[in-house]
Amino acid sequence: MRTIAHIDMDAFFASVEQLDFPELRGKPVVVGGNPFKGRGVVSSASYEARKYGIRSAMSSKRAYRLCPHAIFIKPRFARYEQMFWHIAKIMLKFTPAVELASIDEAYIDLTGTERLWGDPVKTAMKIKRAILDKTGLVASVGVAPNKMLAKMASESGKPDGFVVIRPEDVRKFLDPLPVDAIPGVGEKFTENLSKLGIRKIGDVLNFSENVLISIFGKAGSFLYYAALGQDDRPVKMEHTRKSISHESTFDEDIEDIDELRRKLLTICDHIAERMLKERMLGRTITLKIRQWDFYTSTRSTTLAIPTRSNKIIFKNAYSLLKKLPRAPIRLLGVSISHLIPSGENPEELFRTSLPEDEKLMKAISEIREKYGTLCIRRGFEIE
Repeated sequence: MRTIAHIDMDAFFASVEQLDFPELRGKPVVVGGNPFKGRGVVSSASYEARKYGIRSAMSSKRAYRLCPHAIFIKPRFARYEQMFWHIAKIMLKFTPAVELASIDEAYIDLTGTERLWGDPVKTAMKIKRAILDKTGLVASVGVAPNKMLAKMASESGKPDGFVVIRPEDVRKFLDPLPVDAIPGVGEKFTENLSKLGIRKIGDVLNFSENVLISIFGKAGSFLYYAALGQDDRPVKMEHTRKSISHESTFDEDIEDIDELRRKLLTICDHIAERMLKERMLGRTITLKIRQWDFYTSTRSTTLAIPTRSNKIIFKNAYSLLKKLPRAPIRLLGVSISHLIPSGENPEELFRTSLPEDEKLMKAISEIREKYGTLCIRRGFEIE
């Protein structure tokens, strides 16, 4: 029997802002776009803001209408990523079986750690306390026999929760929950299930797997086994990253090529900095644009020699941008794929030092690591 813990940081982005800026504590904080400019959305909301009905993915304008005295803050993704790596290091001290599911959540397989740490449930509590003691941030934790149940447990205990689902308590936990509490069951699926009288997870088991498959296809099989509380997915300790990307949604549509060029340069800087930190090189550069009418397109180019140079990434991305038809753009993004660890690049074997642009990016990254992401920026980024 496995013991899996799901660690989910409470209101992570907003909590980091309240940690870094004590004057924000106890106040409704919304991390996201400016409610007075364009089409900003909420990335995270403190629990003080959630009392007013503000939720992630909500438009910033609607969030402002719900709580006019909320404090809106522009996201600092590099800072959140930095903080989560600190949290990951805490988890890894207890076991190497850690899967980073996103920037604010992780799965930990505590099976077999008894000889080192004792009862796995108590170990999960130690991890929760260690995160608070070392970072000042609060995590909700779910402990269960598999990943799905552990995630549902942590969600049910938010905020600052610690919920344990033991094998003998699975039905007691699942049956009364609404069916959309199952991860992956969305709004449309929930509507279709409601037509069959399936509103709670326990209702699913009134139907056989074959009947559910005949109605919903593969999704029916997924639903059946989820309702049984079964999930065989392992905690993945190693991740093969397929790409590194960054994109920006603008407050107002941009058509001016010089303004787009400046936005693109900032995006490419961000990607190059991440690649340097992760010691990766890439060959395929992909540009993504979303026009004013939501038409989305991508263009790619593949390099002969892998790179992480911001100059080379920008040069190729800008070349792709100039070839696209001119139209107002609401979103601009870049990704680089076909990644390899930097040590596997034959071109590096005869290099004695980093290229000048990589030296500069490394120095900038170290300064930001120490003093914060806003301490050093390109001139045109400063308003």
